Amino acid sequence: MKGSELRTRVGLMLIATLLWGAIACSPPPQELRASTRYRVPATFADGLLDALRDLYGPPAGANRWECDPSAAHPRPVILLHGILGNMADNLSGLSPMLANEGYCVFAMNYGGDPLSIFGGVMDIRESALTQFGPFVDRVLAATDAQQVDVIGHSEGSVMPRYWMKYGPSVAPDGTPKVAHMIGVAPASQGALDAELAERLRSTEPFKSIQQAIADNGCAACLQLMNGSEFMASINSTAPFPGQRFSGPAQPGVSYMMLATTWDNFVVPYRAGFIDHPQFKNQTVQDSCMIDHADHLSIAFDPVAYDLILNELDPANQRAVRCVGTEPAFTSTEQPN
Repeated sequence: MKGSELRTRVGLMLIATLLWGAIACSPPPQELRASTRYRVPATFADGLLDALRDLYGPPAGANRWECDPSAAHPRPVILLHGILGNMADNLSGLSPMLANEGYCVFAMNYGGDPLSIFGGVMDIRESALTQFGPFVDRVLAATDAQQVDVIGHSEGSVMPRYWMKYGPSVAPDGTPKVAHMIGVAPASQGALDAELAERLRSTEPFKSIQQAIADNGCAACLQLMNGSEFMASINSTAPFPGQRFSGPAQPGVSYMMLATTWDNFVVPYRAGFIDHPQFKNQTVQDSCMIDHADHLSIAFDPVAYDLILNELDPANQRAVRCVGTEPAFTSTEQPN
């Protein structure tokens, strides 16, 4: 054997040995994912800057389709944005926070033109049945999980509830596909005071332009008003065609509606609450009086984060931090 050939063979053997050692010593994929840490934006403005990196894509930590739920967190978490938002901007705080805690996190854009950064504007019923429902099934199939937890901001707190009531939201064995439904700055009864909403619906010029609003791309704007037919369809105990259950709560599902008294979109903030035994209604101010998070900044609020984590994992409660999160838009007085 020539010297050059011997050196080549020895070199190849060394390379093979090094590669084998690297493979043998490498942690399995789940450990690699668990060790990944994502930056969590500190404020609403900070989150918008993160979103500029990819205006249409998932936020940091979301949509890792290879993610295997752990024994500690067996249910993947699906995050949903609010009206006129998308997953890149609205969920850029919640997603990395949950991923850093070891959850398999998934997010989606819904209810908008694929070329628009503004989502959640089309008919909420269509978003629920044709977009959200199939996404739930895709997440369950990818993760081999039995159930998901859902966290929705604003409109994202009511859209999935339509699918839960009218869609194929139950597994063949009768188990609900959703275990926990958490609303953040929820619009559970509508985004406007009931009296104001009724006045708008019956007063010109709004009365005449309602159909034009729906026809020109914002059916959800009308559906999110207190007293709308959509709100009745998800909350009322009256029978509606196609419903799987009566009233606001799917049997077997736990609900938490997390509001802020500084909400400047859902007014009054109590419109985010549902009076039902399966619903836990609370504000971030119940845990921290100096918290001034508004409708948008609550999605970047450490107080809200801790309350959400405690709801997802009630067996491992953590102390809730008290942080004076400020409104996304400057305000000198509490709006409601």
